[in-house]
Amino acid sequence: MDLSIYWKVILPLIPAYVLLARSLRYRRKNEMQRELGFATTKSLSDMTLEDAHVIHDYLTHLEFPKVFSLATMFAIFKTYGIPSVSKLLVSTGQLSADKMKTSKRWADTSALLLEAVLNPPGSARAEAALNRVNFLHNIHRHRGRISDSDMLYTLSLFALEPQKWVSKYEWRELTEMELCAVGKYWCYLGEAFQVPYDSLPSYKKGWSSGLEWLQELQKWSQDYEIKYMVGSKSNKQLADSTISFILDSLPTALKPWGKRLVATLLEDRLREAMGLKRPPQSYYRTLSLVVDVRKFLLRNATLPRRKRARYLSEPTETGRLHQLRYRTHPWYVRPTMKQRWSAKSWRIWMSGGSIPGDEGDKFHPEGYLTQELGPDYARQKALAET
Repeated sequence: MDLSIYWKVILPLIPAYVLLARSLRYRRKNEMQRELGFATTKSLSDMTLEDAHVIHDYLTHLEFPKVFSLATMFAIFKTYGIPSVSKLLVSTGQLSADKMKTSKRWADTSALLLEAVLNPPGSARAEAALNRVNFLHNIHRHRGRISDSDMLYTLSLFALEPQKWVSKYEWRELTEMELCAVGKYWCYLGEAFQVPYDSLPSYKKGWSSGLEWLQELQKWSQDYEIKYMVGSKSNKQLADSTISFILDSLPTALKPWGKRLVATLLEDRLREAMGLKRPPQSYYRTLSLVVDVRKFLLRNATLPRRKRARYLSEPTETGRLHQLRYRTHPWYVRPTMKQRWSAKSWRIWMSGGSIPGDEGDKFHPEGYLTQELGPDYARQKALAET
């Protein structure tokens, strides 16, 4: 059989497929921009909150779901590089060497963020999550344990880290329209979280667009890090316990490698503030190579996602909600056949974790009500007030 005939057919199809993949990759972004009409920087001032939510929704569910999710979780981790934040979290005992407490804290934080951010603005589920977050924060704010600056810095990370991660690790950067939508949406969320903006230059006159707000927030956040992101014992304590939790499902032999990989992802200032050693240069070169290859393949050889990433569950008849993902401990995960018998569940189990439904009511397989989320002392107080 003459194989050259097949190559004569296949080789011309390769550039055609690449052109198709690239065209489809950019089509959704172009259609979104054409449909909403934000073609110029000046037009961004007309963007409404509803427009911003539509754009943010497609970024988080279709365009960059994995990176947006990882960047948001990293934003939480990055706050541990600020001693005033890390000392408070250490004092509460919710993030410690106790992996059960750490996993519960991450599950609660994840549930609240998903509900507050991914549900439509003004919806009952979003408002319930916003109210719960404010209730938990106000316990400490009223005692002077959380400063307004720390609140603004934390908000800045949620708004800024996704665009940084997209720029570093994805096949394209965010457009001005998308950046404006992120700014507009997180500006609204910051107000809903009762974060004061009086530290930003245009606070009194207001911002012309979400893009201007985001740019001012970025400059303020960078200055804040230079001044306050310094090493401390509490920083290192939280970093070590969180990295241990993140790597819990890895085999013991791979955990030192995993810890160095995590350190490779950190900016130098953050890594030093957390007391982590700089990994060998080979880790940076390998990561750069993997990222470059991934970018090339995504841009030229893979088709865009067609199915939306799913993060939110539908409420049960009693109004309870469930987590769809978990790490180590299946807090609020419904023990369905898929959740119990998936490859990921068994990998977690083999590493010492738990499978949904195996330990009775320990991890609340019945789900959660938003007003129950948080530390036990806050849960009992909220339920008593309710």
